[in-house]
Amino acid sequence: MKVITKLIFIIIAIALMAVGINMFLAPHDIAAGGLTGLAIIFEELLTIDRTVVIIAGNVLVVVLCFFFLGREVFFNTIVGAGLLPLAIAVIPRAMPIKDAMFSMAVGSVLFGIAVSLLYANNASSGGTAVPPLIMQKYWGMNPAIGLLISDGAVVLLSLLVFNFTAFMLAIMSILITYITMRLIELVQSVRRGGGHSVGTGTNTAS
Repeated sequence: MKVITKLIFIIIAIALMAVGINMFLAPHDIAAGGLTGLAIIFEELLTIDRTVVIIAGNVLVVVLCFFFLGREVFFNTIVGAGLLPLAIAVIPRAMPIKDAMFSMAVGSVLFGIAVSLLYANNASSGGTAVPPLIMQKYWGMNPAIGLLISDGAVVLLSLLVFNFTAFMLAIMSILITYITMRLIELVQSVRRGGGHSVGTGTNTAS
């Protein structure tokens, strides 16, 4: 039953992430970090479908999971990394919100909730969500901060493809994602009486 519950949360997280990308970030050319951000950049630059880029990148990070993060995170990441390209391909690519700033904010909050759900269940969507878990295990770095760093590098690359407005929106997006994750950690910490929080309490040492 515990495994089924984890799987349900992973599926919900991946669905939220895909909705955030296809409906709120990608329609406004917001490459807000991560492998999905790289996929948006490559799709624009080389006309390679974002689904293909995500699959290729996730093969690499799944290998990293196997060697550095233990069996549980490895298997859960296989699930997440496998479901994300499918969700990206299935969920409609639409633009429900025309205002780029508002759309960015909604997509970023959804992304932050999704990543926090994955981390809380010793899982990830692959991509740049994996390095923060490695940083947490070996250097004790908070995953939200690690994700901010890795996503920031991708956002810098977006300057090669998109205009300065899209670049600034991407920066704001990773900051909103970071704030969302830290707020979730705070809420979880308060609910648990100061115990481990979402993201910081994941057991990646197995």
